[in-house]
Amino acid sequence: MRPEELLDMTPALLAKSILHRRERLAETIPEQLDARQEELRAAEPLARSAKEQRDGLNAKVANLKKERNTARDTAKKLFEQARELRENITSTGGVQKANPEWAQNKLDEKLKAIEHELETNSGNHKTEQKYIAEMKALIRKHEEWVESRKDNQEEHTEMKSKYADARKQLEIAEKAHQALLDHASENEYFHNTYLEQEAHRRRADARTKRLAQALDSSQRGIEHWQNHINGNFEVLLENFNRVQKGEPSSHARRRQRKSKDKEATQSRTKKQEQKGKGEEE
Repeated sequence: MRPEELLDMTPALLAKSILHRRERLAETIPEQLDARQEELRAAEPLARSAKEQRDGLNAKVANLKKERNTARDTAKKLFEQARELRENITSTGGVQKANPEWAQNKLDEKLKAIEHELETNSGNHKTEQKYIAEMKALIRKHEEWVESRKDNQEEHTEMKSKYADARKQLEIAEKAHQALLDHASENEYFHNTYLEQEAHRRRADARTKRLAQALDSSQRGIEHWQNHINGNFEVLLENFNRVQKGEPSSHARRRQRKSKDKEATQSRTKKQEQKGKGEEE
């Protein structure tokens, strides 16, 4: 429509055209809204189920980590207690001093290095596996040494028991760690599935809300324009009539207000600066 044709339209005709447009929107939106609501109803349980599966597996993984770490730490304490007993037996002459190659060996140093890595960097699954393997190897060497002794000292028997208990704890830690590795791919799958389902749910929810807002806006627009068609257009023509009488338009009045506000702000700022200078003097 050309500008001349638009200007020739009466307020009543223009209002009816707008009303017709709103009515057409109000007729088409409900069908789309129903489809989006149905999509949302289908997406919500899928996203919820995916989240429950992911969270359930995360809880299982957390428990396995706790079990592994607890068993690993228990094994370490038992090993240290057994080593103290061995050193005590050696110092009192109960047995001949052990071979330095394994008593104060590189394997023990490796264990401390890996433990430091676990504490400082949290490690990864390979670091955990390496720590458990090195610990088991160290305990196995100590157990071999214990088995080669023929003394029946009470401390000797206690030391042997602690090494055996430490080995059992490491076996528990190893099984828990292997279970963690088995869950790794499953955990990634459930997490990605949840992200996909949740993204789909959010899209459906956003579309539903936009259509609901559009329907509400159209219905309010229908009521608004219908009231004017049934009544009069004087309220809508206030600005037009004001300009016809030679008064400034709405745009001009806004510019005037902004200019006055700016002048008032500058005036206040100037007075504050002058006041500050007076106090300094």
